[in-house]
Amino acid sequence: MPKKIAIIMDPLEKIQVDKDTTFALALESQRRGQENWIVYLEDFLIQDAKASAYARQVEFKRASPCFKILREKTLVDLDEFDYVLMRKDPPFDEAYFFASHFLSLLKAAKVLNRQSGLREAPEKIYSLHFPQVIPPTLISSDASEIKKFMSEQGGEIILKPLNRCGGSGILYVKEGDKNFYSMVELSTKDGKEWIMAQKYLKEIKQGDKRIILVNGEAKGAITRIPSADEHRGNIHVGGIVRFSNMTARDLWLVDQIKDQLKKDGLFFVGLDVIGDWITEINVTSPTGIQEIKNLGGIDIAEIFWDEVEKFKG
Repeated sequence: MPKKIAIIMDPLEKIQVDKDTTFALALESQRRGQENWIVYLEDFLIQDAKASAYARQVEFKRASPCFKILREKTLVDLDEFDYVLMRKDPPFDEAYFFASHFLSLLKAAKVLNRQSGLREAPEKIYSLHFPQVIPPTLISSDASEIKKFMSEQGGEIILKPLNRCGGSGILYVKEGDKNFYSMVELSTKDGKEWIMAQKYLKEIKQGDKRIILVNGEAKGAITRIPSADEHRGNIHVGGIVRFSNMTARDLWLVDQIKDQLKKDGLFFVGLDVIGDWITEINVTSPTGIQEIKNLGGIDIAEIFWDEVEKFKG
């Protein structure tokens, strides 16, 4: 019997065929003869403490449209699947939080990444468990504390919202900027929400490296270089992508965190590295595997499915 895979993701119509990691994972799954079923968060149904969902069986292809519905919405017990891939893009909002609890009801299906791990590892926060590998970091909603931190870090910092992705909402701030208080007010919603401040790393001019880990091991990397008028290297905001080899420092950084990743059930992870530091540990729906392959690296989609049976769930 072919393995059945449930993929929880954003709408099929939003797939970017040449960039989407979920699409590449689904194509490789399909190549291996597995059945791919798509689930949206709003399709969950919980009854008698069992997690079910209205799922659609889908065939993927590198064409337009890039998918074909083989079976329309069918109510399926999620424990009938061998694996459930949680690939819904951030933000980690209330719906995502509740969905992770619904998935915790499963007894047989393995969830990648583990549902409890996802709850405990939001992108911006999880790295705080590894202070030896991250740059100086502050989380606060207080403008005076953030200004003090900026001064301590040489007068230049990066401000990040805690619940967004793809570089969205990230600001570069330096001492003397007359817009400082306005930017903090906007970012914190007038002091009602926390934001992350990190020391500005000048190495960003040489790029922001994305390292993909599968089951705790580094498998490939790309470097995203900011355009001339940007401080962010993210692909979504126009960063130039180049293939990257991993340095001894990169591998040391991975070694510092990999055991905890495996313990927390974080099977598929994307690290963001600037210079000598990890700036984020992405676990919700890390991307980059198509760029790695297209630029001459290995096919991480193949490695993903080779390694998945070793995952203890």
